[in-house]
Amino acid sequence: MSCASPFLRPLVEGEIEIIRTIEKDARARYRALGGVLARAADGPAIAAERFADGEAMVAELLGKPVGFVLFKPLDGLLYVASVAVSPEAAGVGIGRLLMTGAERCAQRLRLAGLSLTTFRTPPWNGPWFRSQGYLPIPEEHIGSGLRAILDRHASFHDISTRETLWKPIAT
Repeated sequence: MSCASPFLRPLVEGEIEIIRTIEKDARARYRALGGVLARAADGPAIAAERFADGEAMVAELLGKPVGFVLFKPLDGLLYVASVAVSPEAAGVGIGRLLMTGAERCAQRLRLAGLSLTTFRTPPWNGPWFRSQGYLPIPEEHIGSGLRAILDRHASFHDISTRETLWKPIAT
């Protein structure tokens, strides 16, 4: 057993396929939930092009990537487009490490907080984010960029299963 600690670093060129595999593998656990949520497990991996439109941080443990967070400034907030942890590294604080890194980035950019969309019920989605201080975003903080994302999500998600959260931060 190792006492190594995970650390954050920027995504490096040539690593996107590894990160896409982590994201796809992380979604496999939705299959056990059945119904509408099970469809999330069967979708394609995150599109490589999405990494060109944001910044990604990678969590590395024992010399290999085990998670990532993809984000971009949007409407005065830092929008978290995707966060995933490989199944073999789940449950040891890597998600929290990734989100703390995103929060620090929002502070450096002097943004008012973070925003994200997630499923309401799986314990590793809405309940986990709420336990980390995320709250339902007030309507007045949903800008045109986030509104466009929500409209796009409505074309392939059952919106009743989703929620939009935010975490205000002190800059």
